[in-house]
Amino acid sequence: MKRKVGLFLLMVMTAITLGAAVVVSLVMYRLVSDKQAREISSLEVSLTDRFAIFETLLRSQHGRIKAHMEKVLPEIAAELASLGRDPVSLSANELNALTEKYGVEHIYFIDRSHKVFQTNLPGDMNLVFPDSPFTKFLDTVYGNGKVMSDGIDMSSLTGTLRTYSYYGPKDQNFIVETSTEIRESLSSGDFGWMGKYFFQDLFTDATRSNEYVKDLDIYLVAPSGAWSLLNVGRKLAPDVVERVAKTGRDEVVNPDGRHVTIYSRYASVAGLQKDDPISHKLVIRQITYDTGLAREAVIKVFLSSMAVLALMLPIVFWISSRLLQRQILDPLFNLRGEAAAIAEGDLEHNIANTDRRDEIGHLARSFDAMRSAVRNTIVDLKETNLSIERFVPRAFLAMIGKASIVSVNLGDNMRQEMTVLFSDIRNFTTLSEQMTPDENFAFINSYLQFMGPIIRDHNGFIDKYIGDAIMALFETADDALRASLAMLESLERFNVERQSTGLDPVSIGVGLNTGSLMLGTIGEKHRMDGTVISDAVNLASRIESLTKVYRVGILISQNTYDRLADPKAYDIRPIDVVVVKGKTQPVTLLEVFDLNNPAERSAKARTRDHLLSGVEALVRGDTKTARRYFEDSLALLPGDPAATNLLKSCD
Repeated sequence: MKRKVGLFLLMVMTAITLGAAVVVSLVMYRLVSDKQAREISSLEVSLTDRFAIFETLLRSQHGRIKAHMEKVLPEIAAELASLGRDPVSLSANELNALTEKYGVEHIYFIDRSHKVFQTNLPGDMNLVFPDSPFTKFLDTVYGNGKVMSDGIDMSSLTGTLRTYSYYGPKDQNFIVETSTEIRESLSSGDFGWMGKYFFQDLFTDATRSNEYVKDLDIYLVAPSGAWSLLNVGRKLAPDVVERVAKTGRDEVVNPDGRHVTIYSRYASVAGLQKDDPISHKLVIRQITYDTGLAREAVIKVFLSSMAVLALMLPIVFWISSRLLQRQILDPLFNLRGEAAAIAEGDLEHNIANTDRRDEIGHLARSFDAMRSAVRNTIVDLKETNLSIERFVPRAFLAMIGKASIVSVNLGDNMRQEMTVLFSDIRNFTTLSEQMTPDENFAFINSYLQFMGPIIRDHNGFIDKYIGDAIMALFETADDALRASLAMLESLERFNVERQSTGLDPVSIGVGLNTGSLMLGTIGEKHRMDGTVISDAVNLASRIESLTKVYRVGILISQNTYDRLADPKAYDIRPIDVVVVKGKTQPVTLLEVFDLNNPAERSAKARTRDHLLSGVEALVRGDTKTARRYFEDSLALLPGDPAATNLLKSCD
């Protein structure tokens, strides 16, 4: 025990020291991380401002190129028309001469099938554009006699930033297209020095001025991919482009774990403009940042804390353990025996040291109070559980998959096929009118004391009492039928007791039906009840009420009969085919006559097979055969109500 407490103390002290070290390290990490996050945010703003400048250059240069192309493209088409030359017949030298004469970089000729059939750029020869918004744009160019522009885009062949212009000569089935490389165009245009500065220094100075910024880049997303504007030929992964397009931002931790690359969407200061050469394009900023500074700060703080821990922990531990031993451990050993006795369930064992006035005395008195409270609680729980089971049968809880009443929630339910039993005392209303309220309750309770145990003994449980009526549920039809027979036998003993006191005997009717039903809880938050919801329950109740009509003790449905393990093990015969109240389909009713006197039993047994065969024929719709069986049965037992009722069903 002493060793364990010493180890516990050591662990606590170590944990506290380590916890403090971790907290300080995390605070340091948070401070450095926040500083880095502010730097990254500042870099993103800076990239936005710088690219806004570049947008202005692009817009101006694109306008200059577009104006030039609006002048020369019709001239190129007119020259070809005046020479009577088909573009496909032009040689490479002739194409180059055209580009040099009219001041264009590359020239293309595109036919109606969106195919490049002539160009001075061999890599694009015979290029076919797939169906896309771009081909729909081309369809608007053919034969309209206007120079049109699709803005600035990236070349799928070279990965360079270019501007493209298109002209569809009237009465011709081709388009003249020209392209101009932006970087070279800027260098030789009105913004020559600024164009060079953008590509060479405008962005890269951030990596020189901040040692933690390892890379910066700007990507323009085109149909051919996301190409770098600063590093020709560099391309961004499609999955990164997809995430940035969807969320506006993406962070990727490099495999070395030290660097993080942040991609973010650039929003043009000009706003989204369809006709603008650049603002309607997706532009992605890239910043690769060295996050190792935060990790290094954490490691330094943590190592410093570990050094302090290694030096101070042995001294602090020795002093603390001596104080703990003297002030707490030795007195606690005296309570260990009492605590062990309580843990083993000995709730009568007296607790020592309750007269002490220090913390140990308080602990001893707490143990004593706990022992008494636990003992009282266990007794109360046992009595409560027994009381609850009188209202909510344990079998019902098991059916809905609950271990106890505590775990039952409103709406818990379970579907299951079961046999429903309804029993009712005949003429109870007349009988109860002759008794006082106290006598009524005494009579019903004495009757139910006979019937309740029978249902439980046959693996059933009582779902509810409805005045003098009983509704019970069974998992098997055989259990329900055996319980019904036992109830009638028990009724005879009940009547013997009544007659011995001068009271009239009572009779009951029992109805059985089998079917699928829902067991569950209904009500509201503060008042719930277990119940059964099913058409099978209603039918069982209707069948029980028909026992008075047919003057029999037990009636069962065809559903219950079909689910008996061996129907011939009982004395059962059909008694009628009826449409009960609330139903539209006929129901076959069967009489259980096991408890009839021997003469009646023998007579009814002779008719059983004829009646069963007749009912089978009646269900098939063969009334002629059914009538013959019923007439044969009536011949065996003249005046038999069952055969008479079934003969009427044939009509």
